[in-house]
Amino acid sequence: MSAELLQLMKLVRVSKYKETPPLKILYEMLHEIETTLHYGRHRTWEILVELLANWIVEHEDYSLGQISCKAFDGLELRYDDLYNHLKELDLFNAYVTAAKNSPWDYIGEIFLEQELVGPGQNLTPRAVVELMTQMVYAGWNPEAELLCYNSYQQYLLWYYKTYHVPPTHLKPMEYPLKTQLDPCVGTGRFLIVASQMFPKVPLVLFGIEINLNLYRACLVNMALLSKHPYTIICADALRLDPNKSGPTSKLWDWGNRWVPPDLSAFYWKPPPIWHDRFSLEAFTKMKQRS
Repeated sequence: MSAELLQLMKLVRVSKYKETPPLKILYEMLHEIETTLHYGRHRTWEILVELLANWIVEHEDYSLGQISCKAFDGLELRYDDLYNHLKELDLFNAYVTAAKNSPWDYIGEIFLEQELVGPGQNLTPRAVVELMTQMVYAGWNPEAELLCYNSYQQYLLWYYKTYHVPPTHLKPMEYPLKTQLDPCVGTGRFLIVASQMFPKVPLVLFGIEINLNLYRACLVNMALLSKHPYTIICADALRLDPNKSGPTSKLWDWGNRWVPPDLSAFYWKPPPIWHDRFSLEAFTKMKQRS
């Protein structure tokens, strides 16, 4: 078969995938996993996320915007035959092509439709996510800010080249970089929408998720759909010390890993109430009164 015919067949196949609903492809993958391994719905969903992560690692060109050089660190291929079977069916490529054509958290939709949501878990509906993102960034004109900054840089270069001194009559202008943090990121819906809504602006995305399975699903979603640098950590957002977890903190160097490290060193640890003499005396009197 000639190379031209193979290329034509590939283009036809990609065109077909773009027209296929991503959810339908995911359900086909779930069906193959379930009929092969005979696990329950929750475990089947976990394996689906894991196999997608393996495909991303194998195809690094599909992964965008990762900060950590240890992205998906600790991930192992544990279902070789099943993985190769899904590859032969071309379901991975089909899903990625369809999802990129119409970006959204389809892994999370499966999680909801399969009724896998546990206590305290709530994935925000798409319309609400898009509305809240528009409200947060209302009035922000990133194109104008970038144009001003680029003009400022060009003027600096021209002035220094002409007069051989920096233009002290101008105030310094900072690069118009924005950051977005989702402390309960779940499967990454708010970060995905923000990245897709402003694909060409300087934006860095941060996310925190305490549930390991949702955290891993977020890693897959961000690797496929984020157009910006990002880092996601698996931690308890309520226990993180704000003095140790800012945008420049080393905390974020530990993000994007399939097997998350222990981040307790970055947690806020309140001192015991008897940490000094006054508190100890107050505590003793309180106990006596009770």
